[in-house]
Amino acid sequence: MSSENLVTPYNSKKVWKMCLTASLGSFMLGYNIGVINSTLDVLATIFDWKDDKYILDAVMTGIMPLGAMFSAIFAGSVSSRIGRRKILMVSNLITLLGAVVTIIPFTITFGIGRFISGLSVGIYATLVPLYINETAPTEMSGKMGTLVQIQATSGISMGYASALILPTRNYKSDPLTYWWMAMFGFQICIALFQFLVFKCGQKLETPTWYLNKSSSESALESLKQVYTEESAWEKLQKMRSSKDSELNSSYEYNPSYSDLLLCKQNTNRLMRLGYAVYFLQQFSGINAILTFSTSIFGHLGGGTFMSRVYTLVSGVVLMLPSLFVSSFVDQLGRRALLIAGCVGMSVCLLFTGFFAGPLEDWNILFPVLFILLYILFYGTSIGPICWLYSGEILTPRAMSICVAFSRLFFTTVVFTFPLLKELLGLSIVLWVYTGICFLALVYFSVDMIETKGLSKQEIQKLLRKKGK
Repeated sequence: MSSENLVTPYNSKKVWKMCLTASLGSFMLGYNIGVINSTLDVLATIFDWKDDKYILDAVMTGIMPLGAMFSAIFAGSVSSRIGRRKILMVSNLITLLGAVVTIIPFTITFGIGRFISGLSVGIYATLVPLYINETAPTEMSGKMGTLVQIQATSGISMGYASALILPTRNYKSDPLTYWWMAMFGFQICIALFQFLVFKCGQKLETPTWYLNKSSSESALESLKQVYTEESAWEKLQKMRSSKDSELNSSYEYNPSYSDLLLCKQNTNRLMRLGYAVYFLQQFSGINAILTFSTSIFGHLGGGTFMSRVYTLVSGVVLMLPSLFVSSFVDQLGRRALLIAGCVGMSVCLLFTGFFAGPLEDWNILFPVLFILLYILFYGTSIGPICWLYSGEILTPRAMSICVAFSRLFFTTVVFTFPLLKELLGLSIVLWVYTGICFLALVYFSVDMIETKGLSKQEIQKLLRKKGK
């Protein structure tokens, strides 16, 4: 027995390995967001979009989360039948197909490819938090849950960094223009790697999935992947006891899709929290900034290359807090971090709006600084905690519904931002997002429950108790 197992009943290295593998899906989610950012001008030239650029910018950025919305609807339900791991492997194959179709150099194939890539993104967004939550011990759930945001922000940063190779002018004559194909094709490598690890290494489903299928023996084997033999048996007994308690109660907590959508059968608070967290995350303005940051920095006075550099810096700033937020998310709690983050985001967006409008003659470094601070606050609050919190409170069916709505919200934001920016001006749009961040502050202060230190079964009991 290793010295680690003398101290803890589980092998933390194995937990990290399994959760890191699963979270590669979140990397591909982030990469698909970041890779489109600095390529829009190149694509507009190559595909000859001309006067339709603003519309096609919105379509090509919005079609990916639209695809994610459709796949997210079914991901939770299908995974409950055949397994989280298997559906993630299917998503890997969808990623491969989407990447190949995307790099066929026509507008129509690019759009179809982005939609297919979105189908895989919806599955990753739904199942990665569930897989991690069902795999990691309660003592490590906070740290492991933040892997979703760490990988997503790493993917975004990688997408931003790859754009620095693109030329800044003469797109039709510079051979580096076609680097965009390698940018969109890169995710093939990550998808293949994750598929092979699941195929050859992590061959078992999560313990929770096996137990829901009444396969205690398989659940025990799955638990033994991270727990010592004795601790795995003790954990299984606790899981059985919790499940038997639910089955023997007057109400089995397995609400249908219709009950969840309509917030019936004591699911009102569960779904209210799920809808609210994803709505407030998406409409906080983060995806407008992450998707169109190159255009935003250009509007504020940056040249093409420097706008790409600022965009890359934004990605790094988004990624950095994800690396250390896991160390105190279980100490300070989810609710406190969300409230503090919303305060900071509101203030930063308010001042950025002034620099984009009334104070637009000021040096570009001032609005850049506030945008970076805004991203920093997001990266320490609603960014990582949204995925962690939803994985803790939602059942697979509820997760499917909420992630589908999340992708709908994402699509709405990226579809409308270019058009609203042209119609209202950048400063007004930023102030609208300021108001939503303030609304998030109020909501999290009033309605959110704290889940720090609680198992999923305990959280669901608490939600049912307070669900009226």
